[in-house]
Amino acid sequence: MARLEVFDDFAAARPLWRRLELALPLMTPYQRYEWLAHWHRHIGRMQGVEPLIIAGIDGDDVPMFILPFVRERRQGCHVAGFGGGSHSNLNMAIWRTDVAAALDRTALANLLRDVAEVGQIDLFALLGQPQTWRSLRNPFAMLPWQPSPDDVYTGKLDSCSPQSKLRLPASIRKKQRKLMRLENYRFGAAKTTDDVDRILNAFWPQRAARFAKMRIRNVFENPGVTGFIRTGCLDGLGEQRPALELYALEAGGEILAVVIGVSDRDRFSAMFNSITAGDRGRHSPGIILFAHVAADCATRGIDSIDLGAGNAPYKEYFCDQPERRFDCFVPMSRRGQVLSAALRASRIVKHAVKTNPAAMIALQAIRYWTGGPSW
Repeated sequence: MARLEVFDDFAAARPLWRRLELALPLMTPYQRYEWLAHWHRHIGRMQGVEPLIIAGIDGDDVPMFILPFVRERRQGCHVAGFGGGSHSNLNMAIWRTDVAAALDRTALANLLRDVAEVGQIDLFALLGQPQTWRSLRNPFAMLPWQPSPDDVYTGKLDSCSPQSKLRLPASIRKKQRKLMRLENYRFGAAKTTDDVDRILNAFWPQRAARFAKMRIRNVFENPGVTGFIRTGCLDGLGEQRPALELYALEAGGEILAVVIGVSDRDRFSAMFNSITAGDRGRHSPGIILFAHVAADCATRGIDSIDLGAGNAPYKEYFCDQPERRFDCFVPMSRRGQVLSAALRASRIVKHAVKTNPAAMIALQAIRYWTGGPSW
């Protein structure tokens, strides 16, 4: 590495980011420039986080990696972590593959020390990372780590047989046949601005009804969330490569289910979904929509799909392999050490609860009756 370049603005980092993306680096769909830039513009900035984007440049003036960090003030400490917050299911730095393969633990620790000095960082809190990506080790897995509270469950897609993911159980196929008898039964991705607005105008109340039924706060009412989703669905739509992909299942003059996700050439990752609160919701439109999305992704050559972090019964129809996620806490000061211990303990408790079925049932009951926040 010849030098580090530091950016406090996404737009300023865009040329190097684009150049590195063209080299097909080691990165998940959540490190796409548009995705993170929209997230920060609509959500991160309102939460008081600021970009701390670090690019490593080699002697030929070619980018080697980008650390897409953001920095925030927490408990008197400057904390650096990945952008995207709870909306990102898979966090990584962006590595040129030869750099990721050659990097050792000492070089990585030295790099973080350099970044900490430049950004005055007390603690790196690097959460929700996959241990490997495209069969290559995530360099940050060389650091001390602990399991994230949730894993991501994935399923392989067969591009030679795109309809394979439509082989649902007989009970679901029976429900699908009932829906197919309705007028104008169809599945599709949003193609126009009108499509985006029409589908999202169904999505918002569907999610609100679901949260109300569960007696938990509607997270889509948080500042900036609706703007992030809408602009992400529109950006790149004309080139058929939107930052956020928006799918809907429709029948009988009603949008029955919605899926919003992000993809690259290898993976489709679902971020949000909803189903109608009406009677037709009993016919599993969400599962049927996921089957259509999986088949569409297979046709496009995408070889795997995930339905976000955390386990749920409906995910078992499509995703049978756990993709282990991990958290790294790397303190750089005494204050960072204190905060690191507290954050590690909090994540350990969450992991213990979420991997204990009885504890999860108790937590859900408490949340239901108290209207407390979702974990």
